[in-house]
Amino acid sequence: MITIREALNQATKRLEKSCPRPRFEAELLLAYHLKKERTYLHAFDNKEVEDIEIFEVLVERRANHEPYEYIVGSASFYDIELKVEQGVLIPRPETEILIDLVAEIIEKENTTSIAEIGIGSGAISVVLARKFPNLKIIATDICDTPIRVSRQNIETFGLEKQIEVRKSNLLDEVNEPVELVVSNPPYIAQDFILESNVVDYEPKEALFGGVVGDELLKEIVLEVKKRDIKYLACEMGYDQKELMERFFKQNGIKSYSFYQDLAGFDRGFILKMEN
Repeated sequence: MITIREALNQATKRLEKSCPRPRFEAELLLAYHLKKERTYLHAFDNKEVEDIEIFEVLVERRANHEPYEYIVGSASFYDIELKVEQGVLIPRPETEILIDLVAEIIEKENTTSIAEIGIGSGAISVVLARKFPNLKIIATDICDTPIRVSRQNIETFGLEKQIEVRKSNLLDEVNEPVELVVSNPPYIAQDFILESNVVDYEPKEALFGGVVGDELLKEIVLEVKKRDIKYLACEMGYDQKELMERFFKQNGIKSYSFYQDLAGFDRGFILKMEN
């Protein structure tokens, strides 16, 4: 048997090449393994670790660049914890900005019905439904794993009456009128080199948007325009502002704005379709 202190020291050394903060991640994994808070590890660092072999497996998975969220089966997002697993994109902090911008539109326009394209874990729809109890959301995805996992998250928060999930490409299976579409679609170029923890584990269909990367973004814009939906709020890549702005102008879209993430990179856009 080894103590908490010894287990953390060994895990930290094992994680040095795969994590920017190896000690912190070692503590997170051990706290998860012991079902304790991280403060417990410091207060009782001379206690022996039970089932050390199980903890060592967790550390080895992280050393092989598997995302922490997949190892523990959940991700912190906004003010909630969401179930995630391989096959479902891990929600990113920058998507919280998209939610806040959509919330502003919903409040200003008294919006009651929206659609989400590519529900993933359910992060966007779940947070918006919790913010607006009268909001109805139809959310689509083309993959079975996100549909199953998002439904589990929806059920966890008791939002089944507000959010309906449908298997669909874009809005093909959405015939009801909606006032706004929100999406964090795949927007990475096919040949872009990603870090191992992303490209080796996260679903490629949720990451890559085509050869250039903006193909799906453009499809969504045209779909929303064709249906005369008033608003589209969408994430995009940091290098796609000029491409998308040119595309908007080519298609007669005059009312649009771009927003940046907390690092100052271009991260998305809001379109207002004018009749």
